[in-house]
Amino acid sequence: MVESCSRLNVNFEGYRCFQVMRFAAEEINNSSHLLPNVTLGYNVFDTCYVYNNIQPALNFMSRDYVIDPANSFTQYIPNVISVIGPDSNDAAETTANLFNLLLLPQINIFATSKKMSDLNLPSCFQTIPSSKIQQQAIRDILNHFHWTWIAVLGSMDKYGFEGVEQFLAFTSNTNICVAYKNFIPIKIQGKEAEWETSIYNIVSNITLTNVNVVLLFATDIFLLNFFTEVVEVDFPSKIWLATETWSLSKDIYNLPNLKKIGVVLGIALKYVNIPGFDEYLMNVFYQNRSSLGKSRLDESCNQNCDDCLNTSLSNFLGDFDNRVSFSIYTAVYAVAHALQKVLGCSKTYCDKKEVYPWQMTEALGQVNFTLLNNEISFNIYGDSPTGYDIVFWNWLGGTPFQTVGAYTGLGNLNINSDKINWQTENNTIPPSVCSSDCLPGQEKQETGQYRCCFTCVSCVAGTYLNNNGTCVNCGTDQWSTQRSTYCYDKIIHYLSWSDYMTIILFVTTLMGLLLTVIVIVTFIVHISSPVVKAAGGRMCFLMLVSLTVAYLSILSYLGPPSTLKCIMRNPIYSIALTNCFSYISIRSFQIVCIFKMASKLPATYDYWVKENGQYICLAILSGVQVLFSCLWIFNNPPKANTKDLSADEVLLDCSQFGSVYNILQYSYNALLSLLCFTFSYMGKELPKNYSEAKCITVAMLIYFVVCIAFFTAQLIDVGEYGIPINAGLALASLIGIKGGYFLPKCYIIFFKPKFNTSKHFQTTIQSYTKRGSGSTK
Repeated sequence: MVESCSRLNVNFEGYRCFQVMRFAAEEINNSSHLLPNVTLGYNVFDTCYVYNNIQPALNFMSRDYVIDPANSFTQYIPNVISVIGPDSNDAAETTANLFNLLLLPQINIFATSKKMSDLNLPSCFQTIPSSKIQQQAIRDILNHFHWTWIAVLGSMDKYGFEGVEQFLAFTSNTNICVAYKNFIPIKIQGKEAEWETSIYNIVSNITLTNVNVVLLFATDIFLLNFFTEVVEVDFPSKIWLATETWSLSKDIYNLPNLKKIGVVLGIALKYVNIPGFDEYLMNVFYQNRSSLGKSRLDESCNQNCDDCLNTSLSNFLGDFDNRVSFSIYTAVYAVAHALQKVLGCSKTYCDKKEVYPWQMTEALGQVNFTLLNNEISFNIYGDSPTGYDIVFWNWLGGTPFQTVGAYTGLGNLNINSDKINWQTENNTIPPSVCSSDCLPGQEKQETGQYRCCFTCVSCVAGTYLNNNGTCVNCGTDQWSTQRSTYCYDKIIHYLSWSDYMTIILFVTTLMGLLLTVIVIVTFIVHISSPVVKAAGGRMCFLMLVSLTVAYLSILSYLGPPSTLKCIMRNPIYSIALTNCFSYISIRSFQIVCIFKMASKLPATYDYWVKENGQYICLAILSGVQVLFSCLWIFNNPPKANTKDLSADEVLLDCSQFGSVYNILQYSYNALLSLLCFTFSYMGKELPKNYSEAKCITVAMLIYFVVCIAFFTAQLIDVGEYGIPINAGLALASLIGIKGGYFLPKCYIIFFKPKFNTSKHFQTTIQSYTKRGSGSTK
């Protein structure tokens, strides 16, 4: 079997990091399922400075040490198909722009700069979390423990400046407030006093701000001197949040009396154990020790490799960081999976063909595999969903850095707070806030430039605290108590069908309707009788129909009101009542005219009769009320509205009392009722068969009482009983009119038929005429 050697580059700080790449490559080469007949090879370059990356980068991009920009790069094959490294942010940013010209993939395993993602280069990938993920993790940790009042320090270098700047921008629209920020200066020989003064000022200012949490974006080189000085100035214990640059620093951990600084929580690269790697390192160590001095590992090695290998086994194994090694291990496997995709490998064979850089870039963006129970893939920015471990510095002996939680690249935070020694009574989590949280139902009102500093003001009754944290008014149909977080629906009162008063009104209305129908049928049957003729004959059916409509309008008081029901209650009912009063007034006036004025003004009376004066007057009197009702309905119709009975109860009723049109209608009906009373009183001496003074007087008195009762009930505010009272008063008016005008006539028809004869009526008229003649003499 012919082996095809494809090359990739690994750029590391040290020899042992190179061994991770070598271990992964050998593991893949020894595997029969990933790249069955393909062997991975590698070139290794060591760089100490940013500028040392240019020469190897150009070497990787060249072909026989030549890069011809005139050629099409789609068919161009450089020396390598992928690059892993380099080891710093500045170097990675520089080489990434170069490699992107050929779409030569670069996989970063050390560079964490946010700019690597912001560059949005299609050929740039990261197997280590970017600084953006670290910022998210820090923010979520602060939110998890409700620490909103913190201090932020950074080292006076690029890492510190960028870290602080990015954190401030990242949390600018959150509930996290930075009470104090500063940068730790470099300790320069000969200027120690100035440096100590700067550190003392930083410590003093942190103390004055009364924060309990300090976030540090710095490298361990800066912090060795910083924490040494902090311990000496007897700084009160705080909670220190460590970034991944110093969260596992044993040099800082081993500083004398460092536990006086308080609690240290850190963010570290996710620890993944690589099976077999420790044994592999031991074999490498012993093999190289046995060959030390006999041969060099590689003639191109630019390090003092003899000194590198001339160390103890504990140093060789103990200082190695498996957290970084997994990023390297993942990068090699990502290249292998991409190459498998490009070569179209099956379980036993890969197609040996030319591989172009752009093909590897495209394939890397599509890789999705599981490596040691970790999902490996890249998003559109080239970031992989790797996360962090949350570590705690243990001062009680044993393991110095204990893992107490994890943060995934997808933004899921899990922390076991019980594993942390908070150095407090009952091991409670120390707060770090400017102002304590408000009680439920209290609004935060900021007291200064920081949103975290505020006073708490209780929401008054009738308001509630909404999701935005402000007190807002409840709806018109809702209520609340003081310091409420939500509103209650008010109890709505109206005549429901389950109410006993509703049942009484309904039965009474049906009985009134039934009696009205009986009167109509009776009058139809006895239309030619003297009693019906004396009541007005066919004209009286207009009044009976109006009474029927008025009874039907009483039913609109039952159930929840609506605009239609309110129109039935008020304008329609008033029109029906006006028709009744107009008819009674005209009928009483006509009878008075017949007996008292016909002989004195015969021409006027004849004109009245010939021109149907009674119908014209009825139309005019009713038309005025119809005009009022139309104006009311079209301009501002009565409609359902609510009236507060108490804080938690409302009355659902029609808007009527106090309306100009409502007052006009009541006043007009009152005027007509006075006319009825006046004309009936003028006819009190007429024959008994025609004199209706007593009955009409009783009906009008009932109506006057109803009017007085209605306005009294409105003025004294009877609350929820207003609706049944109004309905009952309307029924009383109708019963009074029907009882005073029609029931006596029905009584004569059914029980006194001898009085319902023409002879009887003529006799009473003759008796009235004789009395009138006798009084004249």
